[in-house]
Amino acid sequence: MEKIIINLHSILYSDCKYQILRDIASSFDWEIIEKEDITDCDLVWHDCTISPDRLNSLKLYQKINHFPGMSGIFRKNSMANNLNRFRKLFPNDYNFYPKTWVLPGDLASFKNTVKQRKKIYIMKPEASSQGQGIYLVRGLSDIKETSHHIAQEYLINPLLIDGLKFDLRIYVLITGCDPLRIFIHEEGLARFATEEYSPPNKQNFNDVFVHLTNYSINKNNPHFVQAAAGKKSHKRSLSSVLIQLSEIGFDVEGIWDQICDIIVKTVITIQPSLASNYRTCQPYDYTNGMCFEILGFDIILDNNLKPWLLEVNHAPSFSTDSSLDAEIKTAVISEALILVDINDKKKKEFKTETKKMQRHRSLSAKSLKPTKEESITRKIEEMKKRDTYEDSHCVGYIKLFPGCNDIYYDQFLKAASNSYYKLSTPKRSNVSFIGKGQDYEEDGRKNDQMNNISACLAKRRIAWS
Repeated sequence: MEKIIINLHSILYSDCKYQILRDIASSFDWEIIEKEDITDCDLVWHDCTISPDRLNSLKLYQKINHFPGMSGIFRKNSMANNLNRFRKLFPNDYNFYPKTWVLPGDLASFKNTVKQRKKIYIMKPEASSQGQGIYLVRGLSDIKETSHHIAQEYLINPLLIDGLKFDLRIYVLITGCDPLRIFIHEEGLARFATEEYSPPNKQNFNDVFVHLTNYSINKNNPHFVQAAAGKKSHKRSLSSVLIQLSEIGFDVEGIWDQICDIIVKTVITIQPSLASNYRTCQPYDYTNGMCFEILGFDIILDNNLKPWLLEVNHAPSFSTDSSLDAEIKTAVISEALILVDINDKKKKEFKTETKKMQRHRSLSAKSLKPTKEESITRKIEEMKKRDTYEDSHCVGYIKLFPGCNDIYYDQFLKAASNSYYKLSTPKRSNVSFIGKGQDYEEDGRKNDQMNNISACLAKRRIAWS
């Protein structure tokens, strides 16, 4: 079905299955176009990943809700490979995820570990979602499948609330990759298992309602309680859980700081590949703003209050099975769309510039391609404009990067660049390379380890800070 564009902004509603996007578009008075022609739409929205060709086909004023190359952290095997590589380089900084083996490549090492160390391990298909295909292992005989799987040490000492295991769905917004721009939403979800937790034993070893926190699994338990006011439900708001932990006397700000640090360090591992894809597809975009992506980081706390990264979701569910879902996810999406700044001025400027170039080509063979110096100047100007706009339109989002600890994170950016260069350069090359970090102004920020990011944040949810 096709619709005529009647408003300033329009969305290509290509393969999105969620009604919430329609509702948000309607609240913004945006028109939804359901067709493959993206000629004049402002925003292209896909549930699935996009190819570089898709980004390459966009005009400079258009935006799309994914980055080509984000699979480096949302596919379980790719994220494990990236984080394992960084753990070898920075063992004390990248110790925030369980020890992981990528199978079948690490099968011999994994089997040897299982023989020597009597621990519990969890097996996950590398490309699965919603808890599908996950099971526990305590011996070699328990291993069912080794192709396209990862194996992890199972966290047997999770922090419990009401006797239940839970994890946190943290919503993260990436608004630029060259340089990197990362935001965290102040609200999120806590998903609970539906049966009381005890460490794996003969009785509960295969009970997914004890060991897994995925909503898609636990909603099928007859004991599941949907989110509702005044009830101890199995899905709650992030803020309500943080309030409860704070009332117990736990250091909630310390937990939050560690989660923020995990997010930045994880995204940094793929920054060079994101930037390379982006520059190849859109070399003349000085705004660094044609792509954005809402990610779902799944974090679990152990009983020492240490956050552990479980996985990253590039297409977090935006289904709204409860009023709590609708409230939080509407804020996450709508405030992201505000922050990425979709406006009619950019479209008009693009069309004016296009006409100017067409007239020039008809009168002269000389190219209007900007010089390197002009490109750098234009990029700096656009970054300043973005900073000003974002500072006044964050709403529920908090900027994590760039921020007050850029010099600390620069060592990881340099390592990421170095690693990407080595992996993408033919082995026959003898050229040496020293990785380059992001460009930012020296403004007195200290080269300290990440230890108090909350002190640098401009806003914090008052209810739990």
